[in-house]
Amino acid sequence: MNNENKSDLKDLLADIENNRILLPDFQRRFVWKTEDVQTKLVASVLARMPIGSILLLESNVDEYASKLIGRKITPDLSQVEGEVRFLLDGQQRMTVLANVFSNVIHKNCDKVSDLNSPSLKKRFFLFIPKWGKLEEEEHDWFGVRSFKFPYRDLKKEPDFLSSDMEKHIKCYSFKSGGEEAFNPQKKLSTELDNFCVTSNEKGYLIPLFLLCSTSDAETLKYGKILEKIADAIEEEIEDHFSVLEKEEKIEFCKTMFGNEFETTEILEMKERLSQYNKPLWLTGIRDYLEKCVTDLQLNRIVVSADQRVRAIDIYENLNRGGISLNTFDLIMARVATVTNQSFDTKIEEDIRALQEYDNYTIPDVVAKYFVKLNKYNATINTKCLNNEISSKYIDVFLDVLCLYINNKSFAEEGFNPESIKVDYIKKEAILKMNPNEIVEYEPTVVKAIDRAMFFLQARCGIRNIAEINYSLIVVLIAFIFISDDFYKDKKNHDLLEAWYWASVFSGEFDKDQNSKLILNIKRIIRTLQGTMNTGWITSMKEAVFAMPDFSDEELLLMDKASEDKLPKEVLRHLVCQFYLSQTYIDLFDSGFVVNVFCDEVDELEEHHIVPLGSALTVEKSTAELRRNGSSICNSPMNFALITKTANKRVLSDSLESYYKRITEESKTQLNIPYTDTTVKEEDIRKALHARFNATMGAVKSRITALLG
Repeated sequence: MNNENKSDLKDLLADIENNRILLPDFQRRFVWKTEDVQTKLVASVLARMPIGSILLLESNVDEYASKLIGRKITPDLSQVEGEVRFLLDGQQRMTVLANVFSNVIHKNCDKVSDLNSPSLKKRFFLFIPKWGKLEEEEHDWFGVRSFKFPYRDLKKEPDFLSSDMEKHIKCYSFKSGGEEAFNPQKKLSTELDNFCVTSNEKGYLIPLFLLCSTSDAETLKYGKILEKIADAIEEEIEDHFSVLEKEEKIEFCKTMFGNEFETTEILEMKERLSQYNKPLWLTGIRDYLEKCVTDLQLNRIVVSADQRVRAIDIYENLNRGGISLNTFDLIMARVATVTNQSFDTKIEEDIRALQEYDNYTIPDVVAKYFVKLNKYNATINTKCLNNEISSKYIDVFLDVLCLYINNKSFAEEGFNPESIKVDYIKKEAILKMNPNEIVEYEPTVVKAIDRAMFFLQARCGIRNIAEINYSLIVVLIAFIFISDDFYKDKKNHDLLEAWYWASVFSGEFDKDQNSKLILNIKRIIRTLQGTMNTGWITSMKEAVFAMPDFSDEELLLMDKASEDKLPKEVLRHLVCQFYLSQTYIDLFDSGFVVNVFCDEVDELEEHHIVPLGSALTVEKSTAELRRNGSSICNSPMNFALITKTANKRVLSDSLESYYKRITEESKTQLNIPYTDTTVKEEDIRKALHARFNATMGAVKSRITALLG
């Protein structure tokens, strides 16, 4: 891996122009559209401030489908030999830099519609105040008054900040086929010179898009415009000097030149400016701007092809909290080399397809509440796809797909548990998947994941994918359900549910999740094939609510409570999900059944069953509870999902009224222990101890019943 803190923008732009730097076709859009955002980046460059990083992946030119930076155009790469660099991170800043400081984006772009955003129809200029308008400026950053550029020592940083430069950045839009002097569709002419020198009554404009010239014509034009601006400043000074009185001229010379030059003659003044000041100013600003782009404060990270997994890790570390590149992005770009259809669009279409679920897939306890057998989609209903595909779904999809591609024979010859390896859920293997096989098997995997999501919804109380505590569990279930033979047998659904409750409440996936996934897949396949009995699940059942430091009674009832000995939040969710999967009568409305298919399911809220006994109202105790994470009332055993309506009614109740109004059915079904208005912490602990035992008994009984 090559990591350079500074970059030569001219070299980067030359690589872009020669198709040596390409944008992988991740279907991402240019989003730095506002002039303000782009101006801030330009100002940072001109103030020689750090502007972030770009991440480049070296690879063969045909490894990923690609597009040109800033353009929708598919490049002709037939003449490109050897490795190129794919821009993984930094599309936004590189697009702006290329558009502002060069003509690279607009070359070979005949139509403005080929730009990947209308916001690129802009030209940026550096505004230099006129000598006669300096009184309107707070600072003379460019040394116009003395006609000497102040930053001739390029090893030193300037005194101004990027915020000081922002008001000196001028932006002008152009139209397709327009006659603007700066329109990239027009040939360079003296119109641009005149525009830069005369269009702004308060100053002059240096065309930044000629700063990183890629042709002799552009270089000459840039130099010519700088000279004309210098000529105009010189003329302003001479005009001012010419109308001064003799004494004023002497005073002017002292002010402008100090003691090094003094005259009252206009010809001597012209000679001084022409031979000394103007060259110094012109060379100074030219060298400074050149330094800004050739010594760009841009961290360039280059990763070789054999380290592409590391490249993803680097990206994720660079973009904590932002839009994250992931393995799926690279997969999409690879698939685009073998199909014209956007891969993520294809997946979305398959995800949205309505499914039909057989009755045997639904446990009896909730079957009567599910009446959408022919027009339902579990993947959609569990929020795997909203505006975009859930990142958790993408991770599951890639793991299942890679497992399937590397174990394809099981679809034809039956599962071979021994061929399943943990390497098949690692990024290295995922990134090596054949793009044609990815396209071929994608529908099969999407269908299998839908089966898994319906299983988790109907049998495990999962309302949305975000609630799944261990996403590798989805991988396991989906991989098993790829097989129609396994899926179409009710006994297999029962066995998987038994395994699910045993594994999540015993802490099976609390550590070493990858290796535990492969181990459990192998065991389940052997069990489904009849070569292994269910004793291993029964053994796991013995650890339900008994795994030390995960689900044991002392931990869950806060006997070990300290900063580093609190129950994991996952246990609270699992308890709520287990009861939801079994269905129960509403807390206060005996006519309403709470279940995973009820209309209010997405609005259910986690509720403290036993509020703090010393408080007069539940509302007050809830506030206290939230301030005290180690309180017995925050035990995972003290929660259940209730409707918003019920929760609002609780807030205005006294403890005595609250308990009396709870329906008898929900007390039994949710194992709600008795409390009264004088209950103390030890009484709450005793009550939750009773619920702990009742819940443990309910879970174990469910596992035993499912195992037959």
